[in-house]
Amino acid sequence: KRSGAGASNGSSPSTTLSESDDELFGSHATAWQGKEVTFMRSNAHSRDRSGKWDTSQLPPAPHPLHELVVGDEKAPNWLSKLGVLKKVLVDDAQRARPDVDALAAGFVYLQWVATGAIPCVEGGGHYRPNHHARLSQHIFRSLEWVIEDDVQQPRAATLLARKISTRLPSFGEAFTQQVPLTRIRDIAHRNDIPHELKQEIKHTLQNKLHRNAGPEDLVAAEAMLARVTAKPGQYSEAFVNEFKVFIVELRDFFNAAGLTTLLDGVKPALQDSDKQVFDFFLSQKAALDNNASPSIEDLVATAHALTTVRALLLGGLNSGLRNDAPDAALAMRQRWRLAEIRAEDYAFVLLSRLVNALEEKGGHTALLSAHDLAWAPCLGGLILGLRHLGLGGWAPAEATAIEAEITAWQKEGGFANNKENALRLKASLERLQRLTEVYSELLLELLPPKAQALGNALGVALHAIQTFTEADIRANVVFQVSKLTTLLLRAVRAAAGCSSWDPLVAGTVVGKLVDMQQLDPAKIAEFKEPAVVLLRSATGDEEIAGSGPMLKGVILTQDLPHLSHLGVRARQERVPFATLDDSTLLHSTVKPLVGKQVALTVSPDDVTLTAATEAQAAQAATADAAASGSSAKTQMPASGNAGSISKVSSPRLLALLDCMPSLAGAKASACAKLEQVSLEAKGPEAFQTPRGCCVPFGVMDVAIKALPRQQQDRYKQLMEVSETAGLHELTGVAADLQELVSGLRLPDQVLSNLQSTFPPGSLLICRSSANVEDLAGLSGAGLYDSVPNVPIDRPDDISAAVAAVWASLYTRRAILSRRAARVKQSDACMAVLVQELLTPTYSFVLHTASPMGNDPSTAEVEIAAGLGETLASGKRGSAWRLAVNKSTGSVKTLAFANFSEALLPATSVPGMSAGQPVAAVTATGSMLAGVGPASNRTGGLYSKALAGASGPARSSGYSWSGSSLSSHDGSSTNGGNGGNGKSVDEDGVSGGRVYDCVGRVMDYSRHELSKSADARLALGRRIGAVAGVLERQFGGAQDVEGCLVGDLLYIVQTRPQP
Repeated sequence: KRSGAGASNGSSPSTTLSESDDELFGSHATAWQGKEVTFMRSNAHSRDRSGKWDTSQLPPAPHPLHELVVGDEKAPNWLSKLGVLKKVLVDDAQRARPDVDALAAGFVYLQWVATGAIPCVEGGGHYRPNHHARLSQHIFRSLEWVIEDDVQQPRAATLLARKISTRLPSFGEAFTQQVPLTRIRDIAHRNDIPHELKQEIKHTLQNKLHRNAGPEDLVAAEAMLARVTAKPGQYSEAFVNEFKVFIVELRDFFNAAGLTTLLDGVKPALQDSDKQVFDFFLSQKAALDNNASPSIEDLVATAHALTTVRALLLGGLNSGLRNDAPDAALAMRQRWRLAEIRAEDYAFVLLSRLVNALEEKGGHTALLSAHDLAWAPCLGGLILGLRHLGLGGWAPAEATAIEAEITAWQKEGGFANNKENALRLKASLERLQRLTEVYSELLLELLPPKAQALGNALGVALHAIQTFTEADIRANVVFQVSKLTTLLLRAVRAAAGCSSWDPLVAGTVVGKLVDMQQLDPAKIAEFKEPAVVLLRSATGDEEIAGSGPMLKGVILTQDLPHLSHLGVRARQERVPFATLDDSTLLHSTVKPLVGKQVALTVSPDDVTLTAATEAQAAQAATADAAASGSSAKTQMPASGNAGSISKVSSPRLLALLDCMPSLAGAKASACAKLEQVSLEAKGPEAFQTPRGCCVPFGVMDVAIKALPRQQQDRYKQLMEVSETAGLHELTGVAADLQELVSGLRLPDQVLSNLQSTFPPGSLLICRSSANVEDLAGLSGAGLYDSVPNVPIDRPDDISAAVAAVWASLYTRRAILSRRAARVKQSDACMAVLVQELLTPTYSFVLHTASPMGNDPSTAEVEIAAGLGETLASGKRGSAWRLAVNKSTGSVKTLAFANFSEALLPATSVPGMSAGQPVAAVTATGSMLAGVGPASNRTGGLYSKALAGASGPARSSGYSWSGSSLSSHDGSSTNGGNGGNGKSVDEDGVSGGRVYDCVGRVMDYSRHELSKSADARLALGRRIGAVAGVLERQFGGAQDVEGCLVGDLLYIVQTRPQP
């Protein structure tokens, strides 16, 4: 039985200096940034320090950045700097477990200390390396506890803790004894070397190491080694060999040993079968390191052996760390940890060589005409790189799912001559590319602010500050996985006949290309000329019309469902819209055009972006001037687009079939007609509708009249101000309106009637049905809120959910949208459609006429597993997208799904634990096949801690897997029954409770819609048949949201297609 990482091996490190240059210090190492090495023949080590320690721009104590700068001012040498780090990561941390902020700041600080960007000088006194080792022991123990406790994705703490571990000195038995590193003393007194060399060794290395050891000593020792070995025979062989042994020991102390040395040190703790695995890998590695031009197959075979070794190492580390672990066990654990990190570094080396070998053989172009066998080692190497990401703690469930998909598609093969097979592999590769991008985005979120603040405070060189994060990312295995993925994506996109561009809304525009992280109407309102926005991220909440007339086109640098709310809004406003999910093309073709006039042309088949000619710019300016003049002459009267209403004067509830546009809005009215149509539809056109009712126009006014007079007056005042408030003032006005309205109480009679409409135990979704949405020319897609997961037996929660929907009438972007449509704010009214919440197997969004192809005979449908929020919002990824000919029944697959998760509603009704999926989920479990247990998103996308009458609900955003799931005003889009509207995400206050969403990582290799063309054909035909009947009954092309619950097809809502 393997003893594992907690056992002492009792061995000393290998004394053989045989590490290859590729892995000598590991791929995380950066070039030395400190002073140039000088060999001293007397004690010339300086105690002088130059620099600055400016805390004026830092958060106050006890913030980690502040503590590091204040501590560093009193810490001249490496030992005292390690003490500063210990204070931040251990002493000041709760339960000696530092948080992500402290870890990020600590990593930046220690990395700069280790590379000389923050210099170490003599600090006085004599402190042998055993003092450093003891400090390292305390820090390492805390880091291991962090890794053990860090179970929530994206496991940023684990990533940072592992990075810090590589920069700590060793606290093995050889370095905790009273007088460590004595070999250099003996070397300095040898009689077979010149006196001058003796003096240089003594004063440059021996005395310095025994007084004030620091990373500069390893640099000096390596320089000395290079010098004494430069001319073979210049110095005695015995001396040179002894110095090499010292170098091995010194590398071991600084944890700079290579992988071979580390594995040799770990082997004594292994059982015989595991030793054989190690020996096999080491033999493979030795052969590869001596081969300048290995085959692709040899590289992949070595990577496979390496992955097995690393998995064994992590198996030993997974046993956990006891609080009372003895020193020997902790030291052995440090060696195991460093070995598994070095294994990851060597995976970087192997993948780098693999990418280079593939490029030499013709890269992606060669794969296009190659047999499936040529794809095998490429995909095999990619899978192994993916395993290393998971083994390192980065999204292991996601990595496992992607691996299963790529493995399954590789078995199918046929990428070069089967478009659907190529599209399927493309979806999985794009999912993997997204995973690597999220890693980079996480580090770009965590590290640059810390590097900037700490570097400025300590006077670190500007270049070191600016390149810190990029250097770390490029040194990680994720960088090579991304490069290999990009190469394969180029091949598979070409095989599938796909461009890196994805057109959503057709058109041609000219404008200045402006780079924006988010679509900010306030910034766009300041534009003085037409703009095409290069948008880096989208939540789905963005309002196109509210951004003003200067927004001419959008290029989004992430995947987006074609029929998402954002896509629908862009289509309605006729704003050309395309996505580009190819970082290489982005940086080579698009980024150089930022700040210049460009011409963007989006067609159903292609997207082009070029520098605009003078003629194009002049023609566009003329057209804009003409359009502006025409608009001024033909400006529509205020409230011209709002639907006419008839408010009830007393509180009442409408049965669904009694809903009319004037009483309950277009959405509720359409749902009433859907119910009537569903009763008549038979055969392939048959569909179901969810049970429902409606709180009509006027009930909100009744609730407002029940408020104290002061609050009624405040509401009227805010409504008046909202008509003309500027963009900055509007933020506060909108927040105050939402706060006031969200505290309204639904009349008791309405509550009682509503509860009697649905069976006991039901879960409800409360959805907007305003007179300014779901209209021809004014869809308002995703503009207003929906609140799901509301239990029928909790009247306070029902009341708060209805009030939350009412309050969504006054979000900042809703007000801006109505301004753009020239609708008076006082003319906008909200009814609330209440439906039984469905738990879908699949959700879909259907446009009954192709939105891009101008072909009325073809419908286009996008399908996702689970709740429809995935489709309606701006969540990164793609859906199953099918084009269905309604006349012939032919079905064409346009894209395969690659969303990372399916979102499922959960409940805390009696008899079920919080977060447990509702009963209907069990019937669809096989279709929602995922990896590992479902993960609860408490406080997440579908959460609602509902406010009672005692006060307003407060919003709090939530982000998951790199995709922003909530807007800045705290609200986030929600699929509910098929993906309508937005859910509100709020802190818990009295009168309410939280209802969770369950996120399940998806493995599409287990989904029939990905595996089977027959399954896609059958579902496409079924949806196409329903599309036909809806067009006939509603008199034109429809934008439809629906879902499948088991074998039942539900239509949740329909509205005129933009």
